[in-house]
Amino acid sequence: MSLYRVGRIWYLYIVHAGHRVRQSCKTADRARAQQIHDQVRAGLWDIKPAGPTLYAAIEAWKQARPRNRADLYRVDKFKTRFPDRAASLITAEDLAQALPDSSPATFNRYAALLTAVLRLACRKGWLETVPHIEHKPGPAARLCWLTPAEWRRLCRELPPHLKDMAEFALLTGLRQHNVTHLEWSQVDLRRKTAWIHADQAKGRVGIGVPLSDAACALLRKRRGESEQWVFPYGGKPLGKINRSWGKALKRAELEGVTWHTLRHTFASWHAMSGTPLMALKELGGWSTMAMVGRYSHLAPEHLRQYADGAGRYQRHKARHK
Repeated sequence: MSLYRVGRIWYLYIVHAGHRVRQSCKTADRARAQQIHDQVRAGLWDIKPAGPTLYAAIEAWKQARPRNRADLYRVDKFKTRFPDRAASLITAEDLAQALPDSSPATFNRYAALLTAVLRLACRKGWLETVPHIEHKPGPAARLCWLTPAEWRRLCRELPPHLKDMAEFALLTGLRQHNVTHLEWSQVDLRRKTAWIHADQAKGRVGIGVPLSDAACALLRKRRGESEQWVFPYGGKPLGKINRSWGKALKRAELEGVTWHTLRHTFASWHAMSGTPLMALKELGGWSTMAMVGRYSHLAPEHLRQYADGAGRYQRHKARHK
């Protein structure tokens, strides 16, 4: 409430364009308190925003580099829920109140986008610190990955323009955009290596990609289709995969599988085959061991020597009774 009472005295609390005013109206008369409230609020309209606004920060973020279409939609939708104000005056409480009151996943996705916008504004000197938006806890999600049988089923149903790309993603762990926009200049078949430039990587750090024999054989098969692109579709990188991918999943009778599931599958198969997690981190280009730790439960072999520890203790105590 913008007007509230403490004892007999009325107080006002107004937030406008990043400015907050909380003060006593010094009266017990509700009508007089409302007049004071309206006068203070009218005065706030005359205050000009201090420095670049949040909308300016959003536009700068959109122009900084190519963005996902869904993310562009989300930041523009947020603008319909949040009045423009100076970026330097925005608080985490302001942002959290304007975020969609929906599932934790949706809320957290918006929060992450706005944090990215404000970090860019901070780097530009438009604000001193980035407000921390507390994420909502969600249910623990199961890691989704394909079994070899499920992959074979999916592979049979994929159209030709997706089949090689999906198989290459499964062999390398590369993200969708890094596969669809891979250029021959990023591949050295003699050294069995490919690389992702820093500006193409999610973590903004270049990634070296060692190629298996199977990956090299697949790439050699692609020679001749385009001088520039490894996986062209109509002479240029593929834009959307949703329709063809969705139809293939339906025919393969698979649910909840996205293109990113191929990356999870790459990591899961590596973990189950005994690839050390430190090596897996480098193979997949993950920035921290915590991100690779999601796959550690699939490779418990290194703990097997300790599995009978409780049993040995129990037997020891039984003998000494």
